[in-house]
Amino acid sequence: MDFVTGLGPAFVAHRLRRLSDRFVDEIGEALAEEKLSIPPRSASTILLLAERGPMGPVAIARTLQFSHPMMVRALRVLEQLGLVRTVGDPSDQRRRMSALTARGRKEAAILKRFNDRLNRVMREVLDEGSGNADAFLDTLDTIVSSLDRRPIPTRLNMKVDA
Repeated sequence: MDFVTGLGPAFVAHRLRRLSDRFVDEIGEALAEEKLSIPPRSASTILLLAERGPMGPVAIARTLQFSHPMMVRALRVLEQLGLVRTVGDPSDQRRRMSALTARGRKEAAILKRFNDRLNRVMREVLDEGSGNADAFLDTLDTIVSSLDRRPIPTRLNMKVDA
C-alpha cells in the first residue's frame, strides 16, 4: 500500500493534491499538443475573461474562489505570455483591470473547443474511478459546504462529552 494512503483520512488533502497535480500535468501536456500557451491552472481565468470581459484581480479571484495574491501572480504570468493585458477601468482610472489580448481571445476560442473534449474525457475518468461522475462532483461540493459550515479547526476544538 502507498505510504500516504496508509496514513488514513487525515491525509486526504495530500492525496487530493497528488491527483490534482496529475490532472494538471496531463492536461498541460494536452494543451501543449493543441499549441496553447495557457497554463492549465489559469484556464478558468482565460475562460472567465473571454465570457465576461475585462475584470479586476479581486473580482476574478472572488469569482474563481482563489486568493487575491495567487490571482495577481497568475495574471502576471498570463501577461508575460501575451494572453492578457492590463487596462484602466473606464469608470475609475485608478483601478486596473485585466483583459484578453487578441492572442488571448484566439487561445480562449481554441480552449473552449478543447474543453468540450476534455469534459467528455474527465467524465469517463470520474465514472471509471467513482462509478458516477455527477455523484462524485456533488460529493466534492457537499464537502466544501460542510467545511463552510464548520471548518476543521472548529471541529478539532469541539469538546467531546465524556
